[in-house]
Amino acid sequence: MEERIARMFTIVFHPLFVPFYMLLILLNVNTFFAMMIPVKAKLFLTGLVFLTTILLPLLIVFLLYRLKLVKSFYLQSREERIYPLLAAAAFYYITYYLLKSFSISFIFSYYMLGSTFLTILAMIISFYRKISLHMIGIGGMLGLLMGLSLNLNLDLTWFVIAAIILGGFLGFARIQSNSHKPSEIYSGFLVGAGVMFLLFIFL
Repeated sequence: MEERIARMFTIVFHPLFVPFYMLLILLNVNTFFAMMIPVKAKLFLTGLVFLTTILLPLLIVFLLYRLKLVKSFYLQSREERIYPLLAAAAFYYITYYLLKSFSISFIFSYYMLGSTFLTILAMIISFYRKISLHMIGIGGMLGLLMGLSLNLNLDLTWFVIAAIILGGFLGFARIQSNSHKPSEIYSGFLVGAGVMFLLFIFL
């Protein structure tokens, strides 16, 4: 039972999905930068981000799998993560560029720029050691929320608490599934939270 729950957590909160989840939150949270965007524009942005941050990267992973450059979609070994991470970083940067061209708050595009930095950093780290990509993703979410809350004086307390609790459950799930050592969990979470917090605290 615990293994099934752990697997469900790792799938639902796969690092590829986290930027999309975070942008959904940013588009719908009760803040000035979200309320200024019309509903139709939000739907368009949601579809665009879903295409560039989930569908297209998944297509690349599928092609890599068919070419036998990766053994599975779970990317268990650090060596087979390099190409998918490189592709994800490219698509994240494209998303940053597209969002930057729209008449919306720079916070949305800046988050994708931060996600690009984190993905490149994860790729560099993967050359030398294994690190939890899941925890980098959820840590980045926490870092963004904390940075925005402090910098723009926004009340995002419940979102911050939810991200911390979610990070705890996700870290436990990754250990439970024997995917990572505790040190890889902690380091991933700290890298994600630290980098994104620094980016948004100095907006």
